[in-house]
Amino acid sequence: MKSTLKTIVLSVVCLLSFVSSYAKPAQKDSIIVTFGDKTRIIIYSDDRKELEKLMKYDLNTLLQDLGARLDTMQGETKIYFDDLDGRKYLKDTTGISKDKNYVRIGLKGIRIKDGDTEVTITTRGVDIRDGDEQVRVGGKRDGYEIDTTARDGNGSSDRDYDNDEKVMTIRRVRRYSSPRKGFNISLGLNAYAQNQPQAAYNSDDYDLRPFGSRYISLGFVKSATLVRGKQAGLHLDFGLDVAWNNLMFEGNNTVRKDSTAVSFPLVLNNEGRELDLRKSKLTVPYLNFSLMPTVSFPNAFISYISAGGYIGYRLGGYTKTKLADGKKDHVRSNYYLNDLRYGAAFELGIRHFPDFFVHYDMNPLFQSNRGPEVRMINFGIRF
Repeated sequence: MKSTLKTIVLSVVCLLSFVSSYAKPAQKDSIIVTFGDKTRIIIYSDDRKELEKLMKYDLNTLLQDLGARLDTMQGETKIYFDDLDGRKYLKDTTGISKDKNYVRIGLKGIRIKDGDTEVTITTRGVDIRDGDEQVRVGGKRDGYEIDTTARDGNGSSDRDYDNDEKVMTIRRVRRYSSPRKGFNISLGLNAYAQNQPQAAYNSDDYDLRPFGSRYISLGFVKSATLVRGKQAGLHLDFGLDVAWNNLMFEGNNTVRKDSTAVSFPLVLNNEGRELDLRKSKLTVPYLNFSLMPTVSFPNAFISYISAGGYIGYRLGGYTKTKLADGKKDHVRSNYYLNDLRYGAAFELGIRHFPDFFVHYDMNPLFQSNRGPEVRMINFGIRF
């Protein structure tokens, strides 16, 4: 049966090539090819021009696909293919959208893609990938497990049982990489975690606006996986980022560098009157390095928990004031800020939501006896 069908298909291809080259069916809109008494192939179209488009298709590839399908059929089976899309056999696919699913056969093996599922068949085995999960049949790959055991009829493991049947159990183990790995953006707020104004300062002069003091960070995280378990993984994450602490003051005060310390005077006009400020802030950028042990939970609502420390180097500093009439003023200075910052960090990842972070500086913002004894805390969300 199979051999006969292959012969029929091959004959159709040859006959169609002959008809397209020499026949002039001016008034016909279909081609009927008869094989014996019971087999016919009908090619139907609305007009002759549409029939001429047949030569634009790769009939050899179509023949190979039909042959592959015939090889899978057993016995006297009726043949009815309704899922063949002729567009994929066009010789010139310019302007034609290609299907994302495919079957590729090459020297390295066979690769099949259907939606999010990919199957790769090589001499090493069969790899099956479904989204973030992957298993291998016939081998072992880092991060995935297969278990070949002999089991009796009840499913228990017993290799000495005479009637045992060897079966392969594939355990789909998610690849344990840290969710923090890669490029990330952190957006949040600043606040004083500790505030000791000392005798020379009034805390009202440098109070921060709750939602105006913003924290922004752009960074990259590399990760080393230490332990892979069935339900969790342990990673050591190394991060490098650039962060900006924006301290937005509450009133019409700004920060000024004097000869021995900083002060927080009111902004006055030439006549000595207090000006109404729309914005008054101190911006301090840092280059930070972090070391964060991280525990990931691939199948849980909480995707990871991370806690560790960081150290940063100050890249500069400046103040910005904006008057009610829109006039702006920038002043760059170190403002007796500490060059280094260091502290503790905590992050909590929730699946399908932004992650949450908290950074607590363990050293003061200003140098000793040069400003108020304040320590910063940053908190917000991480993408």
